[in-house]
Amino acid sequence: MIFLTEEYGVEFAQVYKYGPGKNGRGGKYYVYSGTIDSVEVPVSKDIMLINHTHPGGTAHPSEEDKRLLKNFYMSGSPQKSSAIIPIGKQTIKFTSKGIK
Repeated sequence: MIFLTEEYGVEFAQVYKYGPGKNGRGGKYYVYSGTIDSVEVPVSKDIMLINHTHPGGTAHPSEEDKRLLKNFYMSGSPQKSSAIIPIGKQTIKFTSKGIK
């Protein structure tokens, strides 16, 4: 994810779409690319946002990041947290309320 972001200068997001097995096993990972300051991912109860990058190194979730996690919850997803990979800094975990 870091390589992609450094190479292309845009945000990337990694999601997991649950599979048919027990607890969603057998699913697939997908990577989405966006712009310098955002990336759109599908929201549904069978998708989890694993992480996304911040090309500028911002080490906290934006209001949109927090809203996105809230939307996953509202869709029926069990996801409660995700991670941000701020380029040049440590990965951080966040919830719909802020940094975990």
